[in-house]
Amino acid sequence: MSLPDFDYRAPTTVDQAVALRQEFGDDALMMAGGLTVVILLRERLVEPRVIISLSEIPELHRIDRNGRTLHIGAAVTHSEIVRSEHVRSSAPLLSEACGRVGSPAIRNMGTLGGNISHGDGASDPAPALLALDAQARIAGPAGERLIPLKDFYHDLFVTELAEDEVLMEFQVPVPRARRDTRFMKYTCTSEEAFATVTVAVAMRRDWMGKCANVRIGLGSVAPIPIRALNAEGVLDGKRATKELIAEAAAAAASEADPPTDAQASGDYRRAMTEVWVRRVLEDMLLG
Repeated sequence: MSLPDFDYRAPTTVDQAVALRQEFGDDALMMAGGLTVVILLRERLVEPRVIISLSEIPELHRIDRNGRTLHIGAAVTHSEIVRSEHVRSSAPLLSEACGRVGSPAIRNMGTLGGNISHGDGASDPAPALLALDAQARIAGPAGERLIPLKDFYHDLFVTELAEDEVLMEFQVPVPRARRDTRFMKYTCTSEEAFATVTVAVAMRRDWMGKCANVRIGLGSVAPIPIRALNAEGVLDGKRATKELIAEAAAAAASEADPPTDAQASGDYRRAMTEVWVRRVLEDMLLG
């Protein structure tokens, strides 16, 4: 199927991209890797007058670490994240999550910024970024702002990103104390399919062996990626036991609002949320 007609712009700075967003408003569509955009165009789900590509803006392609913060540009691909020594050493949870996105071709083309800004509850990297307390750096006509990822999602395909703003990068804090992480993607079909349930966990244990700074990100169990805040509260400040982990897993399942689709029913996703949160935590804390 052919694509609709559109103008193509490739700004070389963020300021130029923001100006184009202001100029064309609803008639413009942003593109990073183009993975989702091409599908939307081909299916005639959108017919923009202008496509604004972010591919020529150098700062959106960087991965570096500055002190206790890891910076990942919005136009960095999933494959680049998997290969990055900065990410592997500072945020291995994100590296693992990006390595589970679709197929190699999808990982080579798709970008982290495109994945997150799409606002899909089935995102693979989003639960990891939530568990890592990541922030999104956004530029707009009024300047820049930092949004914690836990506040970035509003509803299915609806995010904090305004139509005249550009997602620039993700900032991931790197803690001084050692942090344990785990990532799990469960799918009923192929390894490359969207997840039935995704679980990402980050925490540390204090000198008494108690859980601290517990973060549990969940994907594919609600319209948006979510933090399992109640489950985190069950574990925080306590020494892990099998009974406590079971309580946390049940709390995570109660926080889910899973969809029913061709892959799984909502009831099945909720049941699997409890199963996989329990298994991940047991492996992490009792294994």
